[in-house]
Amino acid sequence: IGRSSRVRPGGSFSRGDTPMKGALSFFLLEVKTLLLGNEGTRRKKVVAACCLLAVFMFSVFLVCRPPLRGAEAELWDKARAAQSWLWAERERMNIASDQKIDPWRTGLIGLEWSTITTTMGKLEAKRTATDPGWAVLLLKWYRSLGLLEGDRLAILASGSFPGFLLSAILAAEKMDLELLVIPSLGASSWGANLPDLPLTAIIETLRRGGFIRVVPGAATLGGAGERATDLSPEGRAILMESLKSSGIPLIYADTLEGIMAQKWETLAAFSPKVIVQIGGSQANLGTDDAVLKLDPGIILPEEATEAGNGIIARALESGIPVIHMLDVRALSREAGIPYDGKPKRKTPGRTPGILAIFALAAWGLFLLCFRRWTLEKGDAGK
Repeated sequence: IGRSSRVRPGGSFSRGDTPMKGALSFFLLEVKTLLLGNEGTRRKKVVAACCLLAVFMFSVFLVCRPPLRGAEAELWDKARAAQSWLWAERERMNIASDQKIDPWRTGLIGLEWSTITTTMGKLEAKRTATDPGWAVLLLKWYRSLGLLEGDRLAILASGSFPGFLLSAILAAEKMDLELLVIPSLGASSWGANLPDLPLTAIIETLRRGGFIRVVPGAATLGGAGERATDLSPEGRAILMESLKSSGIPLIYADTLEGIMAQKWETLAAFSPKVIVQIGGSQANLGTDDAVLKLDPGIILPEEATEAGNGIIARALESGIPVIHMLDVRALSREAGIPYDGKPKRKTPGRTPGILAIFALAAWGLFLLCFRRWTLEKGDAGK
């Protein structure tokens, strides 16, 4: 039997095939004919099936990530408007970022290094934190935790992620929650580390623009030991002056433990139903590495067996749920918000894994049933 064969559209298996390969080709051909009909109608049926599949998958995508509506759409738009306002204010002050650094003109991206920078940070993470979708997601999380109008929410935030802080405040004020905000002023790279616009000034600028209402109830300096001991005297002076000009009380003690105790007393007096923890404030996280094992997102008291020795741990031990906004890449993946991607006015969320598997299976079936080339009878004499 000759081994030579040629290939063209729409034939049968070659004489040169082994019996097993020939049987398999025959079986696949029969399955294809059974599913799609004969040669004359096959292409039309495949095209029609593909069109229906495309419509179905697009409908599933819309169900999984529908366009924003109502309060969520208003919240997304307000977050974006606040960013545009802040960008314009920074342009007026001649301290705007290069658009290569802040391509979406959020006004929430700082410098790689400055006198009030505490540690190195990733630019991609800081840009991800500016997505207005976080405000929508936090609104959903607040509701899922049973918060209602007038309930108390505390937000503890370092200066490293001003985007997260803005979203947390906007979502809380959208629900008319009673707020206590306690920032730590030091910031890592690309965060709220502009000497001319530290975190307190960003908050005041957004208040002046009418985008938020809250005034922080207290603040720490942040950085090493929550006393900014890793900053230069010039950097510490900038943070102290920003507190003085804003009138925000300073939480301070000679030790980290003393600052943690004062911070907890302030929180306990406020008695929040939920605490949002943003960034890596040393008082919030504590000094026990066990806190690093916590997953980002919502942490319920009954789920946390080890949470370290910081404010987070004390809150969970006291029965207070915590929304932990750290490890941006993991948080982004879990939330369904693109990591360092262009903000999209869509409901945050992931496409269920079963749908992804179905799509791959459908594509595989398409390739099986609609191969561009099939085997034909070969010319044994050639």
